[in-house]
Amino acid sequence: MRLAVVHARTETAQLARYPAYAVPTLAFPAIVMLLFGSRFEHGEPERMLAGFAAMALLTVTFFQFGVGIATARTTPWETYLRTLPASATTRLAGRVLSALVFAAITVGVVAVVGTAVYGASMPAWRFAALALALLVGCVPFALLGVAFGYWLPPRAALPIANLVFLPLAIGGALWARPDGIPHGADVASQTLPTRSWMEVLDSVATGDHPLPLHHAAALAGWSAVFFAAAWLGYRRDEGERFT
Repeated sequence: MRLAVVHARTETAQLARYPAYAVPTLAFPAIVMLLFGSRFEHGEPERMLAGFAAMALLTVTFFQFGVGIATARTTPWETYLRTLPASATTRLAGRVLSALVFAAITVGVVAVVGTAVYGASMPAWRFAALALALLVGCVPFALLGVAFGYWLPPRAALPIANLVFLPLAIGGALWARPDGIPHGADVASQTLPTRSWMEVLDSVATGDHPLPLHHAAALAGWSAVFFAAAWLGYRRDEGERFT
């Protein structure tokens, strides 16, 4: 665990000194919230807060895992790290801890904007439940980011991450009310992992309806699929570069 913490500290310091990553990651979700949050102003600030907090985590998982791993795995530094007595699990744990730092900050910014500008409020226990749903619900997207990192070449990782990120965020109703999605598009939206995540977060944040167990099960299924893709991508990269 000590090695993972050291790796996380190094990773966080490197990213913090890279404004092209740190500033958009921390500020983009809150800016989008200010631009599109008016769609939720009619009695739904808590749901809006949950949706944009989810988008903040999606940003971190896609770009810190997907683009970050794809860029780093071909560098001499990453090659050197693999010669050290630290397992792949330790290195990944360090990356996860670093991502949690950025995730906590960017979700905190979204929470401040949602509370100060749109009047979102909830009891402390519901906020804690929402934080847990956000943390657990982002697991499949973190695994998808890792899969991108190991399957995609560095130059393709950023554009492909953007191409996947936007449909997931918009189609999953993170930026808008679900009833604002046209019927035909809503059928497709229901199949997206982000829509399942949003339905769970909506239930936790508002308490208007019971926890949708079928959407929770869908997230578990997506986690299994993306874990397999990430593991196969890692094994492929190991086989091509280190055997």
